[in-house]
Amino acid sequence: MTADARKYFIDESDKYTITAYFTDPATICSTGRTAEQYSALGTGNALYIQKGTNPVTDSIAMPMSQDDVKNTMWTEGHCFYGMGKHYWYNIRQDMACEEFVPVFLLYNGGKLNAFGWAFQGDYKSSRYEHPGQSSFSWFLKPVPTCLSTAGPLSTLHIYMDSTAAVNTC
Repeated sequence: MTADARKYFIDESDKYTITAYFTDPATICSTGRTAEQYSALGTGNALYIQKGTNPVTDSIAMPMSQDDVKNTMWTEGHCFYGMGKHYWYNIRQDMACEEFVPVFLLYNGGKLNAFGWAFQGDYKSSRYEHPGQSSFSWFLKPVPTCLSTAGPLSTLHIYMDSTAAVNTC
């Protein structure tokens, strides 16, 4: 894994963690939110992915609308019915798997309503999906050549609303 991709995993002595925030980490790590803000926004109204050890300075805001993705390094993948339109960070056919960023975004109706983790490895849990290599082209575009020899993927989808069953992109 390149130094850039490794930044998503925080070494906490006996384990590695990867972190997403649903509100600005600068707020969480300082004053917090008021009861009124929580009541109005619920769990959150944004998605930040931590990429380094400092949650305030090393967290990146994800594009909340599909239009906002256009001028970024997020690469459009395929729509997968029931999941959404996948976007992967800087996916290229000739990339090294060490560059693979373990985060993907899912858009429906032009809005970010889900994201997921995609780990290289066979993690045992009923919560993970383990897509076979023959299915990579259903959600990745292009499929990096390195994935043909990288071993299994373990993916986990996190939906930020209750409409996953009707996600049609």
